[in-house]
Amino acid sequence: MVAVGAFDGVHLGHVRILRFLCEQAARIGGTSVVVTFSPHPRTVLRPDSGFFTINSLEKNLQLVDKQGVDAAVVLPFTMEFSQMTYQQFICDIILGKIHAHTLVMGPNHAFGHHREGHHDNIKEYCRERGLEVVDIPEEMWHSAGVHSALIRDHIRQRDWLTVNAMLGYPYSM
Repeated sequence: MVAVGAFDGVHLGHVRILRFLCEQAARIGGTSVVVTFSPHPRTVLRPDSGFFTINSLEKNLQLVDKQGVDAAVVLPFTMEFSQMTYQQFICDIILGKIHAHTLVMGPNHAFGHHREGHHDNIKEYCRERGLEVVDIPEEMWHSAGVHSALIRDHIRQRDWLTVNAMLGYPYSM
């Protein structure tokens, strides 16, 4: 079983996905695998955007490991890599290299060139190839979905109570 994403901050939304991934992999005697990227895709695609990561890759990997994930695969993210379609990514990485039978993803997840692979077309493409896609509902905090972008906004505002609540642990710079 595999989950794909930047997992920056490994916030409560990510934890929900990772716990499900680990529980289901253990239930079937399988392996839970996280596929992530270094550097973060936004730093490559929009280097002048003022974007910052919540945590270092090392801290994110420690937090992923803390959830009980069996393996993490860190793919180098380059401009060339960013040209890969979601179909190529699924065939070459998810099926070809990892040999996954299940992809676990949240409702707003997208990947591939220009984030063209969104929930519906990823699900259809995977179904045609025998790869099951399991949807994990969005983690909510008050009336907002927990997302790394929202956490970054609260970091900019120095709203540490909200940041820590959405992360599920104390934030440190």
